[in-house]
Amino acid sequence: MWRTLFTLLILLPGSAMAIEKPSFDVISTTDDVEVRLYHPAILAQTQVSGDFKQVGSDAFQKLGGYIFGQNVTDEKIAMTAPVTQTQSPDGSYLVSFFMPSKHSLDTLPNPTDAAVTMVEMPETYFAVTRYRGGWSQEKYLDNEQRLTDAIDAMPEWEVAGEPIWARYDPPIMPSFFRTNEVLIPVRQTRP
Repeated sequence: MWRTLFTLLILLPGSAMAIEKPSFDVISTTDDVEVRLYHPAILAQTQVSGDFKQVGSDAFQKLGGYIFGQNVTDEKIAMTAPVTQTQSPDGSYLVSFFMPSKHSLDTLPNPTDAAVTMVEMPETYFAVTRYRGGWSQEKYLDNEQRLTDAIDAMPEWEVAGEPIWARYDPPIMPSFFRTNEVLIPVRQTRP
């Protein structure tokens, strides 16, 4: 049994590597912070209310339903990574799945759940920090603060939007293997 568990743990991190991730270019790197230019992408989104940790599960029911065939054509859509989550000013959370790059708004089927919407993300600069570990709000907030401090120390960039939490791994992944990121939209302060 231990050998099977060990083999599973070794293989799990690699399994996420086959999942499509959004396309971006690294513009600059400072310590453990990257500034990335994300290419335009299509997102499936839903707004949910509740506690920081629970809203991901609640949103997955809706977004997962959409990609698993709860849409007007019963089409299954490939899972991508990351799943993103950002808090709205009203305290609710916007949770998003990136759609596979082969799709456009015209080729994606409409959701059957009115709580799921499709939006186009324009080309966007993000400052990003990566961290490993569990999905606690405290760990996220520590890394968000670290990223905010790093942006404050970069005179050529300024914050241009709300922080986004990005999770790359499924809940079955042991927490010490999980890859997470905090992304903050930024804009150049000078050309």
